[in-house]
Amino acid sequence: MKLLLPVLLLFLFEASFSQVVKLSTNITFQFVEGPVWNGKGALYFSDMNAKKVYKYVPGAGFSVIRNGQATNGMAMDSTGNLLVCEQGTTNQVVRMDTLGVVKKVLVNKYNNKAFNNPNDLCMDTKGGIYFSDPTWGTQPQDKQALYYIKPTGECIRISGDFQKPNGNCLSPDKKLLYVDDSNDKNVSVFDVQPDGTAINKRVFCVLKVNTGAVSGADGMRVDANGTLFIASAVGVQVFDKNGVAVKIITIPETPTNVAFGGKDLKTLFITAGTSLYSTQVDIPGNPLYTSAPDLETFNPIVFPNPTYGMINISLTKYQSLHIYTISGQEVLFKRASSCPAKIDLSSLQNGCYIVKIEADKVVYSSKIFLRK
Repeated sequence: MKLLLPVLLLFLFEASFSQVVKLSTNITFQFVEGPVWNGKGALYFSDMNAKKVYKYVPGAGFSVIRNGQATNGMAMDSTGNLLVCEQGTTNQVVRMDTLGVVKKVLVNKYNNKAFNNPNDLCMDTKGGIYFSDPTWGTQPQDKQALYYIKPTGECIRISGDFQKPNGNCLSPDKKLLYVDDSNDKNVSVFDVQPDGTAINKRVFCVLKVNTGAVSGADGMRVDANGTLFIASAVGVQVFDKNGVAVKIITIPETPTNVAFGGKDLKTLFITAGTSLYSTQVDIPGNPLYTSAPDLETFNPIVFPNPTYGMINISLTKYQSLHIYTISGQEVLFKRASSCPAKIDLSSLQNGCYIVKIEADKVVYSSKIFLRK
């Protein structure tokens, strides 16, 4: 029995991930990075060395939306624009539309000095942006650090206690900030404060590292369960919300970054070397692109969460209820005159949904995970 349980757990972990598929079969990139799904059927990613940003639509292929600028990590903001870490001669964080037009330079200096090489970033529900700034060449700053751009535009340094900070992401409840380090096998976690600052840095998990090598830790994302997917020198390393190693997804090339996408957020896109790959997972990714107000969760209103087929609405009354997929497709609509009420979701597939409730001309919204 003692031997059977580990074998069974290993089988379940292995069964959670399907075969890795190369998507860029007819095109070879130079060095791909920064994948982000827009929630409307398209993935954006950068080819750093070629100084291009690509759009990939499953079934339709690849197209270039920007030329001539080295870019690294990207994310979607609350308006559907891209947040981009530029490198090369600019070394700044910008907001860019999905046609490749830069709308605004968000930050390009700290303490009146240029940044080193803004590398990867993530956005909180208030509109604040965390980004890493290691160096891959010169180092204008005194440290290789992690920064936070406040919603007001002010940029503050969160921590300079890194060798080479890289990937970063927030937990599903936005209370924890995870940061990895390309030269260190330890992945750190911070406690996020109401003002966006992050404190209490500590080790969350320890990456597997090849003998005599650095971790090569790179981009990371989190799924709806709080499981971390971290690109590294040995593959995409997977850790549960408690920091326990689950699996390593091996890729034919060294992975640089990951992003959840597809209509149900159960496709894990992986940028690696000169190619784009994907694999399927059982638990959807944590949405990164839905507008900030839509992700405000009012726990007393919709419960339980996760749900197993039935949700309760605890408002005193509501006029209408809409349920949308993460990509914005309405899948359920109901009108009612009184609450509390029970709503049957058994007709829907497992996944992540946005519940919107209109009550007394006020719109409430909540993110719900359905697991049957």
